[in-house]
Amino acid sequence: MSQEQYLKSPCAHCHGRISFPASARGMTITCPHCGQQTVLDASAQVPEATPEAAPKPVARPVAQAKTAVAKPLTEAQKAALAAARATNPVARPAASRPGAKPADRKNMVVKAQWQDSDDDAAATKPLRCDFCGTKIPTGAVKCPDCGTAVPVKQAPPAPMSWFRRIGYTLIFVLAVTAAVRWGMLYWEKRPKLGKDGKALPEGVQLLNHSLQPQPGTSLLFVRGNVTNHSAVAWFEVKVECELLDKNGASLGTFSDSKTVLDAHKLFPFSIAVLDPDAKSYTNIKVTAVR
Repeated sequence: MSQEQYLKSPCAHCHGRISFPASARGMTITCPHCGQQTVLDASAQVPEATPEAAPKPVARPVAQAKTAVAKPLTEAQKAALAAARATNPVARPAASRPGAKPADRKNMVVKAQWQDSDDDAAATKPLRCDFCGTKIPTGAVKCPDCGTAVPVKQAPPAPMSWFRRIGYTLIFVLAVTAAVRWGMLYWEKRPKLGKDGKALPEGVQLLNHSLQPQPGTSLLFVRGNVTNHSAVAWFEVKVECELLDKNGASLGTFSDSKTVLDAHKLFPFSIAVLDPDAKSYTNIKVTAVR
């Protein structure tokens, strides 16, 4: 037996390759890729036939291509069709059945109770190559005819579990809480700046001091002021100094104290110089407990 040869022709619109038998060269067909009318390329070369192949058919010109027309029924076929309709009550017209209603009734539309999903619909249809239209076997990654890669439909990502969502929420809350606490600590510990842009002193500070005589007496006092720059109170605030005679010899240490110095308050201290030989003082300092 002779085996008919197959050729390939590009579509005139989408240029997709179409496989067709050699005997169909020059015919006008509908492209399986784009759905438009195209002519099978008559210039395609037919491979040499094998010894047992049939002789090469003559291609018909495009102008002579005709659309197939259904043949009319013979009298015998018409009689057989009429007999079948007469014996089958369903096939007879509604007007010829006994007790039938008028034929002007509307056609009944039956709707499906469900529809196939996209995955089910895609599974029922054969997969074809986008370039040449060849059927692709299940599991293949390339077209067996032209080698075009088959697009693989990626599965949607799995939804995140509730356990993981709760974990991410807790991590976010803990991170926000830690950031707020760090900001508050930095605000408390940051150095306070004055109007001149310099850092304000913290704690108690000795502002001024001097040796002053008591008017109307021969007594002397070391007087000055101590201030509290902090926002909290300081306790056991004590100012002490060392008295010296006229030769610079030490006469002992004398002091004045205050039990509690409130925040941003001033402590005017006064150290009485009880030794008549005292003429000056040195090493004055202030101490306090928080």
